[in-house]
Amino acid sequence: MKTLKSQLFIFGLIASCAANAWGPTGHRTVGKIAETYLSKRVLRKVRKLLDGESLARVSNWPDKIKSDPDQYRYTYSWHYTSWPVGQNQYDPTTAEGSLITAISDNIEILKNKKKSKAERAFALKFIVHLMGDLHQPLHIGNGVDRGGNTCKVYFHRKLINLHRLWDSELIGFTKLSYTELTKFIIDIHGKNATLAKNGNVLDWATESKNLREIVYPKEIILGDNSQKSLNKNSSSMKYCQKDIDVPDEELPKLSYKYSFIFMPIVEERIFKAGVRLAKIIKESL
Repeated sequence: MKTLKSQLFIFGLIASCAANAWGPTGHRTVGKIAETYLSKRVLRKVRKLLDGESLARVSNWPDKIKSDPDQYRYTYSWHYTSWPVGQNQYDPTTAEGSLITAISDNIEILKNKKKSKAERAFALKFIVHLMGDLHQPLHIGNGVDRGGNTCKVYFHRKLINLHRLWDSELIGFTKLSYTELTKFIIDIHGKNATLAKNGNVLDWATESKNLREIVYPKEIILGDNSQKSLNKNSSSMKYCQKDIDVPDEELPKLSYKYSFIFMPIVEERIFKAGVRLAKIIKESL
């Protein structure tokens, strides 16, 4: 019989599978940053295409429509992809999920003036959201732990999974609104906007893939009355194995130190997502 702890974690895991990268606050911040780097002329085109709505407002729409699987189930796999440890080149033919391809395909639709307004607006809404997903390291998964969804960790004594921690808990712990977070991020990173635009969708995915390996907490091994922390690659962490009921004392206990180390990376990734989103929109409209 499963323990209460395991049952609660599984319930949380199911709920988190529908979660959106960065959470609502992070996605809105990506949209708001993008608007900051768009000219008034391009912004007018954006508002016209979106019937007056802002990029921040539509940023979470691709997650909201998951409530209508009959119509939108085909988009579910757009939010993530896999790129296994040790695989140097991304292979869309073997990858789980199609995040990279979905962004590129929707960019082509947005550029195509022969497409209907509804089709281009749909594409833009997804580009806004998926650019956020692309810059969250665990949305470029290792193909083993479902983007950290099976990795059990404690964050400030709360049992969650690593994917949820990166999707929303790190940002949520700051208690900042998306407008506050936007200002704080631009204040720090604004000077790097030009450099941040470099590259293409695959380059930006590669950044996330490389960052992915450092976000996994060290594995804790107990034995002989001692405790050891081991560095392993992300595909072999014991606390990520869904078929193993790891004891509480062996689960990573994360708090202020983890936030201190990784929140600056979260902010930088959100900034780059916003600036690069602005670049894509400018080139597509």
